[in-house]
Amino acid sequence: MTNMALPIDPAPSDCPTPLSWQQVLAAFDEEADQWEINGIHGPIRGRSIGHGPSLVFLNPLLGNWRLMALAAWLFRDQFRCVLYDDSSLVTRSATIVPGSIEDLVEDFWCVCEQHGGPDVTALGTGLGSAVGLAALADSGGRIAAAVLQGPLVGTRLTTAERWLARLGSHLPGRLAHVPGFRSLMVHNHQPWFPPYDESRLAFAIDATGGLPLRVASRRARRLDGLDLSGCLDQLAASESVPPVLLIVPESLYDDQEPIQTPATTAIAKTVPAVRVETLAGCGPLGCLTHPHRLTKLVRTFLEESRVVTPSSLPASGA
Repeated sequence: MTNMALPIDPAPSDCPTPLSWQQVLAAFDEEADQWEINGIHGPIRGRSIGHGPSLVFLNPLLGNWRLMALAAWLFRDQFRCVLYDDSSLVTRSATIVPGSIEDLVEDFWCVCEQHGGPDVTALGTGLGSAVGLAALADSGGRIAAAVLQGPLVGTRLTTAERWLARLGSHLPGRLAHVPGFRSLMVHNHQPWFPPYDESRLAFAIDATGGLPLRVASRRARRLDGLDLSGCLDQLAASESVPPVLLIVPESLYDDQEPIQTPATTAIAKTVPAVRVETLAGCGPLGCLTHPHRLTKLVRTFLEESRVVTPSSLPASGA
């Protein structure tokens, strides 16, 4: 299991006093449109909320669209936020085939065609950032901008991780049933969650733990041998690349140069105009742990890139 950096010092917070996340999710469920479509690889289920250009969220490796809901709530006054669980999360089949990033990109385009509109901004986290990067190389002008949090270009599972992922592909049950799952989640994520609200971490653990073990293992196997260098070559050959923001959470900081991760370095060499920003005090789930700071960073980037017009609307609480 990959070790993550821990916070060096508490970062000063520019977040407004938060509302209860439970209240936000309840309001989100009440206001959002619920939908299901048939993708190439199976059903895709999602929610849409807000008004404006489309902002499509791409999920991290584990968990579902609800992990993105707090950030979407803050964006809803300026964007039409589209959150969804791709076919690998929804499929009813018992297949143990690991699938590929290309499968998830095809799901993304299905969502964009039916719920995205003409000017889509992709916001991907973790595995979702890999999907966003692959889609960007294949976009043909269909993506107005891309925001990749914790970007990935190439990954490989360790021998132990590969063995566990293959074993899990055959097993029933959910992640929460795996011995040590909760302890591992607390160890990896607790340093990045607000200390005044332990229930938010509990929500993340429950949302992640509810994922079927077979599905989680199949998604993890997508990362084994992941190589998006071909996508970078396509972007390098492209005459027009939309604005790209790479966000490096503190959990991925390099000791000497926080913004210089292998992925950001590789992408920046290909897309010279790319912007790289850090998010101090945040781990892999910035959409959930620090939604105000993340949305402020993304909103500023999109406004300065002229993807959207500057907004004078006050931020909603989360």
